[in-house]
Amino acid sequence: MKFAKFSVAAACIPLLSMALHAAPTEQEALPQSEFHDKVIRTEFMQHIADTSTNALVKEFASAAKLYYNGEWDKASEAYDALLGKDASLNGNILLREAKIKFNMQDYNGMRTILAKSATELTSGSFENTSLFMRTEAAIADSTLSDKAKADSIEAYLNKYQKGERSTALRFKYAKLSESIGNFKAAKKAYMRVLAAGGAKADSSFAAVRRLRDREPVEETAAEKWAYTKLVCNNAPAEECLALIDSIIAIDMATAPAKNDSAVLETAEDSLLFRLPPSNFDLDTRKSIWEKRAVALRGAERFEESYRQFRFLIDSVECKALWINSALKLLRKNEERNEKEIAELDAKLAEVNKFGKENANNLWLRGFEFEQKKKYTKAIECYKQLANAKFGSNNRRQWAMFRVGLVYVKMEKYAEAEKAFKEAKKLPFTWSANGAMMFLGDVYAKQGKDSLAREAYLECIKDFPLGYYAHRSRLKLEENKLLSHDKIPYVRGTQMSEADAINWVKKHQSKKGNYAAEPYTKVEKLLQFGFADDAIEIFQAEFSKNAKRLDFLFAYGSLFTKYGETALAFKLARAFQNNIARQALADAPMQVLHFLYPVPYKSQVKKYARDQIDPFFVYSVMRQESIFDFQIASPVGARGLLQIMPATGKNLAKLEEIENFNPDMLYNGYMNIRLGIRYLIDLKHEYKEDYMYVLSNYNAGPKPAKRWQREGEGMPWDIRAEDISYWETRDYVKRCMGNYWIYTEIYDSL
Repeated sequence: MKFAKFSVAAACIPLLSMALHAAPTEQEALPQSEFHDKVIRTEFMQHIADTSTNALVKEFASAAKLYYNGEWDKASEAYDALLGKDASLNGNILLREAKIKFNMQDYNGMRTILAKSATELTSGSFENTSLFMRTEAAIADSTLSDKAKADSIEAYLNKYQKGERSTALRFKYAKLSESIGNFKAAKKAYMRVLAAGGAKADSSFAAVRRLRDREPVEETAAEKWAYTKLVCNNAPAEECLALIDSIIAIDMATAPAKNDSAVLETAEDSLLFRLPPSNFDLDTRKSIWEKRAVALRGAERFEESYRQFRFLIDSVECKALWINSALKLLRKNEERNEKEIAELDAKLAEVNKFGKENANNLWLRGFEFEQKKKYTKAIECYKQLANAKFGSNNRRQWAMFRVGLVYVKMEKYAEAEKAFKEAKKLPFTWSANGAMMFLGDVYAKQGKDSLAREAYLECIKDFPLGYYAHRSRLKLEENKLLSHDKIPYVRGTQMSEADAINWVKKHQSKKGNYAAEPYTKVEKLLQFGFADDAIEIFQAEFSKNAKRLDFLFAYGSLFTKYGETALAFKLARAFQNNIARQALADAPMQVLHFLYPVPYKSQVKKYARDQIDPFFVYSVMRQESIFDFQIASPVGARGLLQIMPATGKNLAKLEEIENFNPDMLYNGYMNIRLGIRYLIDLKHEYKEDYMYVLSNYNAGPKPAKRWQREGEGMPWDIRAEDISYWETRDYVKRCMGNYWIYTEIYDSL
């Protein structure tokens, strides 16, 4: 939900009372740091303890359940009893005992265990974990000074620069450095955390601002500009503008006098001679001016933004990106600016004829002409864009497809047929597949039923799990071109586990086998309740097997079985990227369920009830978050259904959830509750038209309402292709493709 905004209209729609569940459940209220262990892993270990027939497995699972649930004394007692019962797990037990001591704030006890178990904890992953725990213990030790704690973190970071642990510790290092007055080190650390993204990015940005306002440190011009860029990426446009203008004012006041006797040996010398003097190098000045133009646009000061871009184009460099930006501003009043648009169009084609910016410009012009029903001009733009010299540019990939679509709108079916035939031959997966489906439509319009049937079947065969394949299936049925039992729906092939694995191996290019011993170890560790240790071993194997289908399927299925959903789906995505898409037409049901999982069933069913199809919820979740409850988007959307903090606050009010904090969106169950509430409200608002539910969810209510209004009375396929935002058009088709596959491969949730 990258650009999602809360819809006030949706909030006013009477629904079945969601306030039946007004107060958050205990599980929904858990912080992000505890959710996975206390909910998912605890439940899985309880299930194993209840169902396993192996006495030792039951003992380990019971101990792990106590550990994940935070029952430290009981867990410690249970692991003491298990030590030595399986020698291969002694190292894992000792590390867990040390973690228990840490969680009990018995740091000396933790250090004692780590020291005594040095011979057991010899692998690189154990060493990293051991040092991390010692560092965390130092941070928590009330007898140590903040400087000593910061020094301890620094020692860890010197050895392990990257990774989630390092980012988390760097944030703590920044806070400690700030507390002891080392503001320069604090600011540097906060900025690195901010650059890494994730849950602490917002806090780090706030901290950088706080340091500059409350505890100012002397900054070089370069440092001030570095901070300004952060502000421009994270704060309102007006704040960005104020900082840029202050930098420009200081620069003008302190710049050296102009040297009229300078020798002009290069074009850059000549440019610098024409421009006012500055303390900044030319590249930095370009960046400052460009940021200012963008900020003016963000502040909706469009004429000033255009003048800034025009200055850059005319006085600095005839850069394609700047020309295209200026053109977009001019097109806000196309009739008034017709002359300047023509001038810049010509300039863009001259400097960047087959580059990205000209491709974007041609696409934008073509799309705008198309929406205004100036079809001849639209076709002219798209045909220019279809030139092979644009290479694999994604706009070019859809250009000939768009030509065919315009001819369909003009009801010139012979011309549309020719265009779609050309488009389907191009080596571009999505647009070629879409051309196959629309070619079927064109044949159907002309009464050529046998050719229509052939085109739809070709589309399905080419990309059986795709959006256009499902549309083709519906058309085969609706137009009575094929009986229901003959239509190749994604039904999944029922196979034994062994046969499913053989099917996977048959479709991979890699020969031989991946190492069996690590897999066996990972499986055992997961079963015995040592998930983090299992993941460490897997990570070491993954780099060697990242494109092996059998490896991805085996480990992914294993992690799915034990509730490590985000990691499992990471492997599912890699699997889908490394198998020929056509092969999935007859995939085993196990493979299809691996690619389209249904985690968090109880919560999805609980809140979807009879108000929304749970499989629609999964289709959005799959696209939004790749099933990672901790994920954050670059613009701040959070969790499984990628809810923006402001949207979350409004939804929490509707749900009568008191003391809501946006960090609660990282709790998987809370995110599901609020996200489903939002989807249900949107479903009512858009009268159950999922196309615009998804459009709103991705782009916000204003464009979604416009697309709905403009598409009224038009067929589904035209409405979908006429969503003007590139990202949203793609998003809607992907989510709907997900949804239809879910409904075909699952009978019920």
